[in-house]
Parts: sequence; structure tokens; C-alpha cells
Amino acid sequence: MARVSSPVFVGRAAELDRLCQALEGARQGRPATRLVAGEAGIGKTRLVSEFMAGARESGAHVLVGDSLQLGDTGLPYAPFVGALRPILRSRSPDELDRLVGPGRAELAHLVPDLGPPAPRSLGRPDASVSAVAAQARLFEIVFALLRRLADERPLVLVLEDLQWADSSTRDLLRFLVRNARDARFLFVATYRSDEMHRRHPLLPLVAELGRLPNVDGIELPGFSEAEIAEQLAGITGEQPPPELVSAVLARSGGNPFFAEELIAAGEFGLALPRSLRDMLVDRVRQLSVAA
Repeated sequence: MARVSSPVFVGRAAELDRLCQALEGARQGRPATRLVAGEAGIGKTRLVSEFMAGARESGAHVLVGDSLQLGDTGLPYAPFVGALRPILRSRSPDELDRLVGPGRAELAHLVPDLGPPAPRSLGRPDASVSAVAAQARLFEIVFALLRRLADERPLVLVLEDLQWADSSTRDLLRFLVRNARDARFLFVATYRSDEMHRRHPLLPLVAELGRLPNVDGIELPGFSEAEIAEQLAGITGEQPPPELVSAVLARSGGNPFFAEELIAAGEFGLALPRSLRDMLVDRVRQLSVAA
């Protein structure tokens, strides 16, 4: 039966290799950050998912969290909360004490499962100063937690859709990248380059981090004609005719998501089984939110 998506990972061999090389360096105490950029639907999540699967198989800790699209402000620390919660929930009380130490109450502001959070200083005359100090301490606690995890085995932290991240998320990422030193860290952040207007708050951070020696950008281009052909073959279960490949490439601009959307919409008259078309349409709807 034809498949909804390609059974093989299409293209991106060079980009995947760059991520794998960065992880190998991190294993040897050379921390790295990779900023994966591309327009919506270009395949950032697919690339990173493929990389994460291999990283897990190789024995690395892999933590992943998504930024949430909530207007102009975003949800504070959302991707870090999403990344930390599963691994902290999976540990015994004794392991949590070892990993988190005396910072457990402060970290509970991010992960409530850890217990009662430390009291806030809101309303006091020195509240603004205390808030800055509390944030600095939280950053140190998160860093120490990640460092202890990386002492167990190399740690990959993936932050998705950074274009929606709030200022606290950006500040924490900046802190972690700048203080990684010899930790076995690999930070991977994805963002939509087509949303980076000149006043976007993420731009200064991308520029700042890009000047650091252990940070590299990975820009995803559109699929080539051969890659579109491979994608279509995976979806339909048969080799597509050259004229169809050319038409899909021209209409989609090489964007894998757009190519799937065109096929799901029946733009090229492909005789897909109804069940497959329904599944593909559902996949397109999901990707329109997540891509």
C-alpha cells in the first residue's frame, strides 16, 4: 500500500552530518550549538527528529521542548519546561536530590512536579533586584542540572520554534551557550527564517551567538528535483513521471510541506486511495501548525 510520507529520510545528508559531527565533538568535551533555520515547512523538525533518533541510539541524553505561539510575549521558559519535565519525572527521589540538589524549590517554578516552589519576593521594595537575583540563581541551577546529566552521558538539548520564544527563554539559552565551556553539551535550536523581520526579538540573539566559535548556523534550502522525486515516490509508492516532479517542484518551490499539500489537495490528479488521501490531508493539517 502507498504510504502517507516517505519511508526514508529524504535529502539533508550534509545537514544531518553536521549535527552528528557536533555531537561527536560534544562527547569529547567540546560543547556546541547549532541553529537550524529555514522557512515554514522546509523540514527543520524532520531533520532534527532524524538526528535525535540517532543520538538516542548512540546513548546520549536527548531533551526536547517546543516554544508556544502565544501572541507577542510567549510562555516563559516553555521549551525548557517541556524538555526538563519528562526526565525529572522519570527519576527517583534520591536521583532528583543528586541532580537538583538544594535548588529544588527554585527549579519547581519551572517544573511544579518537584514540589513546593521557593517563595517569590513580589511586592517588596527591592523586588526588582530580587527578581534579577532569582533569575540568575535559576539559570545556575538549570546549568548545574544539565551539567550533571551530561556527566552521565552526552546531552542533546533541542529547542524548537525559537521564533516564538519569550525573552526569558532567550536569556537562558544565551547563558547556557556562553557558559558551556568543556561540558558535554549540544544545543540545537530551530527557528523560521521567513519570520525574521528586522525588529524580531530573536535576531539580536542569533547574531550574538553566531559570533561565538562553538556556534554554527544550518540553513535548510528547498528540495532539489531529485529529492522531490524521492519524496513523491515515498508518498505514492511508485516512481513519479518526470513531468509530475517538475510540476510539483515548480508549484512548491522545493518546500516538502507544500509538495505534500499540493498532492493532498489533488492538484495533479494522482489516483491516491481515499484512505491515503484522508491521512495525508490530516498530516498536512498537523504540519501547518507544527512546521
